[in-house]
Amino acid sequence: MTNSKASAASGATTRLRGPVASLRRDDFDRDVWCLLGLPVDMADINQAVAAIDTAVRSGARLSFVTPNVNWLVRAARDRQERRRILNADLSLIDGGPLVLMARLLGIPVSTRVAGSDLFEALRRRPAFVGHPLKIFFFGGRDGAAEAAAKMINAESNGVQAVGWRNPGYGDVESMSGEDVINDINATAPDFVIVALGAAKGQAWIERNRERLMAPVTAHLGAVIDFTAGGIARAPRRLQHLGLEWAWRIKEEPSLWRRYFEDAIALAGLFLTRVAPQLGRAGRGAGAPAGAAIMLGVAESRIELSGRLLRRGLAPVSDAFRQAASANRPVRLVFAPGARFDRAFLGMLLMLEKHIGAERITLEGVSPAQRRVLRLNSMNYACGAAASAEQQASDAKERVAS
Repeated sequence: MTNSKASAASGATTRLRGPVASLRRDDFDRDVWCLLGLPVDMADINQAVAAIDTAVRSGARLSFVTPNVNWLVRAARDRQERRRILNADLSLIDGGPLVLMARLLGIPVSTRVAGSDLFEALRRRPAFVGHPLKIFFFGGRDGAAEAAAKMINAESNGVQAVGWRNPGYGDVESMSGEDVINDINATAPDFVIVALGAAKGQAWIERNRERLMAPVTAHLGAVIDFTAGGIARAPRRLQHLGLEWAWRIKEEPSLWRRYFEDAIALAGLFLTRVAPQLGRAGRGAGAPAGAAIMLGVAESRIELSGRLLRRGLAPVSDAFRQAASANRPVRLVFAPGARFDRAFLGMLLMLEKHIGAERITLEGVSPAQRRVLRLNSMNYACGAAASAEQQASDAKERVAS
C-alpha cells in the first residue's frame, strides 16, 4: 500500500465553455427514466461536466455512476447492487447495448456517456487563473495511480492530481479504515476517482461517501489505467462501432470470461425483460396527469390519474417530493384509465430511493401495468383494494419467479 501527495500543477479553475444550466436541484427535479429498474438521467457529457462543476463550486455532494452491461447484469441479480446505483445522485448510461435497449423501450437517450470520455472532457479543458479541479486517484493496477497523477501534473490543463493511493486487494472494510479516509481528506480533493472493480468500488463509495470531504466521488473503471498509459483505450472508430469490448480483451485477455458471461446474461435479459415490454410505452390521448396527495398520520396517500407521461409529471414530482419529506409509507392509488411511461417509472424510482421499496403500496394498477413494474424490478406490495384478478396475477408471477 502506497500513498503520495502529487506535486501541485499550475492553477486552473474549472469553467464550462458556453452556457450550460445546472442539471438538477433535487432528485424529483431530475429528468430521469427507468431502464430495467435502473435510473437513467437524460444528460449529455456537457451537462455531466456542468453538474461536477456545480458540486465543486457549491460544496454539494455528487456521487455519480455510469452503468454499462456489467452493472445492468449485476443489478438484475442482486438487489443490493441495484440499490447502490439507485442511491447515486446521477446515473449516466454507458455501453452501446444499454443505449439500444433504452431506445427500443422509448427512452430518448441521445448517446452514451462513458466515464473515460467524461474524465477526458474534464482533463482537456484549458486552464484558467484560479482553482484547478483537484483529483485523488484511489485504486487501479499496481503503480497506475502514481503514474496517472504524474501524467496529469505534467500537463497544463484544468485538472490537478493532489494524491493517490493503491489500497491493495483487501475487502471493502479493510480499505475503509480511518487512516485511509484521513489520508484522502488531508489532500482536500474535489473529486475522488475510484477504480477497484465495479462491484467493490461502488460498495466502497457507498460505505465512505459521507466520510469523504470531496464533493464528487465516482467509480470510473479503467480511467486510472488509461491515464497512466499502461492500457490503451480503443480507437474512436471501434468505439463508434460498438467494438470497444473486443479491444479491451486484446489489451486485457483476462476480461474475456466476464464479457462472455455478461453477453449471455444480457441476451437473457433482452428475451425475458425487454422484449415483453416492447410497444407498451404510455401514449395517446387522455386527461392530463393528476396527483392529489393526502398526508395522513400512518401513511401518505397519492391519487394518480390521467396520462402520467414525461411532459406532464410536474404534479407527480411535487406530490412525491412531499411524500418523501413526510417520510411515511406511501400508498399510490391509480384511477381507472391512468397510463404511465418510463419517465413516470423513473420518478417512482426516486420515491423508492428516498423511502424504500418496502414502504410503497399500489392500488388500481392493471395486470399489464403490474407486469411492467415487475419486469423493471419494482416489486411493490399490492394494496387491499386491488382486484382479485390483480392479486391472482401477482401470486402467479411470484410462483413463476
